[in-house]
Amino acid sequence: NYFVRHLEIRKSSDGLWYRVSEWIDADTWGNLLASGRLQDFRTAFRLFYKIASILEGLHQIGHFIPHLILNDIIVIKDDKEELEVKIDYKLSRFLDPQMDQSPPMLKKLLTSHPDIINQRPLDFRSGIWSLGKVFVEILAADYEIKDFHAKIDELQLHHDAKVLLKIMLADDPDLRPKSMAEVAEKLSQVIDKKVETIPSPAREIRRLKKRLSLLVLILSLLLVLGMLTWLYFPFKKQNSEVNLEDFANRYASSVAFVLSDYWLEDGKTFFYRNRTEGTAFLVDKEGYLLTNRHVACPWLEDNNLYAIINRLRQLQRPVRLGYRVFLWFEGEKAFKRLPDLPGSPDLEDIYFVESAYSTDGVSRLTIAGVAKPPVKTWQLIKSPLKDDFAVLKVDRLPKGLEPLPIDYEMEALKIQKLSPIITLGFPLGSRTQANTVNVSVTRGHVRRTFENLLQVDTSIHRGNSGGPIIDTSGKVIGIASKVAADYTAGPMPVITLLPDIGMVLPITKAAVFLNELKAGQTKWNGVLDLSVDVKIKQITDLARKGQWDKARALADKELKVSFDPMLVMAAGMMHFCSEDYQGAKHLFGQALSMDTENNNARLMLFLIDWLKGRSAVSPYRQELIALDWRSPFEFYGYLVQVLERLVNERSAVRGGYSEDEKSWLYYIVSLIRIKQGDLADSERLLKKAVLASNSESWPFFLSISKLEQVQRQRLASLRKKTKR
Repeated sequence: NYFVRHLEIRKSSDGLWYRVSEWIDADTWGNLLASGRLQDFRTAFRLFYKIASILEGLHQIGHFIPHLILNDIIVIKDDKEELEVKIDYKLSRFLDPQMDQSPPMLKKLLTSHPDIINQRPLDFRSGIWSLGKVFVEILAADYEIKDFHAKIDELQLHHDAKVLLKIMLADDPDLRPKSMAEVAEKLSQVIDKKVETIPSPAREIRRLKKRLSLLVLILSLLLVLGMLTWLYFPFKKQNSEVNLEDFANRYASSVAFVLSDYWLEDGKTFFYRNRTEGTAFLVDKEGYLLTNRHVACPWLEDNNLYAIINRLRQLQRPVRLGYRVFLWFEGEKAFKRLPDLPGSPDLEDIYFVESAYSTDGVSRLTIAGVAKPPVKTWQLIKSPLKDDFAVLKVDRLPKGLEPLPIDYEMEALKIQKLSPIITLGFPLGSRTQANTVNVSVTRGHVRRTFENLLQVDTSIHRGNSGGPIIDTSGKVIGIASKVAADYTAGPMPVITLLPDIGMVLPITKAAVFLNELKAGQTKWNGVLDLSVDVKIKQITDLARKGQWDKARALADKELKVSFDPMLVMAAGMMHFCSEDYQGAKHLFGQALSMDTENNNARLMLFLIDWLKGRSAVSPYRQELIALDWRSPFEFYGYLVQVLERLVNERSAVRGGYSEDEKSWLYYIVSLIRIKQGDLADSERLLKKAVLASNSESWPFFLSISKLEQVQRQRLASLRKKTKR
């Protein structure tokens, strides 16, 4: 019904061939354009949609009409005078489109079609160009158009309609729509939108009057808005100042003074001692507080402490880190105001430690989690404040404290310059305090913003670190972290701190970290276990003797007093080697939660899923495969591909750039052999893995434990056969 039916081909008496087609009572394009009916572009585009839909059906069966011209489209009227179309599909043009008898429209197409001119292979997109030419000729009522794009700009069409016609008529076939179905879809979208029509003079005058009236109305509104703005901004500024004042008094009682005391000792002698002061603020009714990492765990940033540790290790002196953290809320008695004797370890002479929350007191304070500081160069450039935040937690809150609300949707780069803010804290620490904790408030503005840093002009001094930065909405947008420093050149460079150029850590990462903690994820508490290497050696010594259960028990015992990430990883390995996959999964999950870049833990979690037949749904599968040359753990992604049979294991075992990589490959392929039931080949590969690996590396322990398991299985199988 959509194409003209050609009934037969006959030969005349004078030897000419001709075609016999069905009779169609059609309207000519000349009459249709002269009637003005197509000046209503909505009618025209409905007609275009019908044409494109018919040609879409032709495309679906593999046919197209690259030489389509206006005369190939037959317009008829139905019983309701609605316009319908039929396509006169002429196969002869595929045989010889440049025959001498070509009508003028076809000749014009042959001399203007870019695909024909450039002798490109004709395809579906060639037909789309020809159809676009027909559409423009109909809309412009002009068959002699040379510059189609200029003519489209002259037409008063909707922007989307112009874009569609221009891309249909693009010289480059790749820029045209991919299919006639796409053309039909775009036309249906254009029909649904408001399509302009050619205005009559009277209509144009009415439209001009409406526009003038609208312009007068807009000018009046602008005048009124200008007056309101002139009156409003002083009020807004005053209102913002009042709001900040209210927030300062409202949240002051939820800001806390923090004291961290830490030292190095061997049980008899103190080799080093230091203490720092700072600020923390309550963010949750469960007792969570946010602060800086260098306030909660100052030993992590103390270069002098590390220098002494390294020196003592060279002397083979066992040493441990001791620490106490104290916290007092606003209004609590904290300072005795006695002179601070240099080097005196007796905090009780200076502070009322009895009234404080502390890490070793009745009112319990814990370091709930510490952000891992970035170490890679690109991370330090991207995060100059080194993700300097930590979370503290008290076991019970004083009555009446209101947590400070966090702006979870804050985007640092969208903060406006000169936005008013306040910061709460304790500048210069205890030196500016009386007997009780008294929070200091300073006003200021955001001067400029970066993705991971806000520069503010509020006065920030030592002791302010860890304090909240609050905006006019009353929400915390950052944590006061440090100030800029100026260096005076000379034989002895002088460092001058600039307290009015404050560096603020945006709250975004700390907010995510806090939510993870509240959701039950495990985070590192920042406590250095200086004997962790000794503990891991004791564990691995037992494992090396094949005493896997004892090694696992010792690791679990050490975790009760130390939660060092290395110890957690070692415990996970011992659980895995002793086939306690559930316990191993829990520990590797903790290790990954403490350090999201721990791809060792990520690989082990995937191995557990693979062993249990859940590798296809493992969340770690794609994460590991996605590791590329920019990651030192790209090899782990390759191991996953070997396990998933994306890489031939026979060629895989011949690879590996180092002994460690070869050991991993032997181990991984041996696991595949175990699943295949080939225990003999698995044993052979595991022996190679053990010999190739370093005896202190995890592949060694994984391989030797699995080798023992395989040998036990083979021995049990042999005994069964012997009994038979």
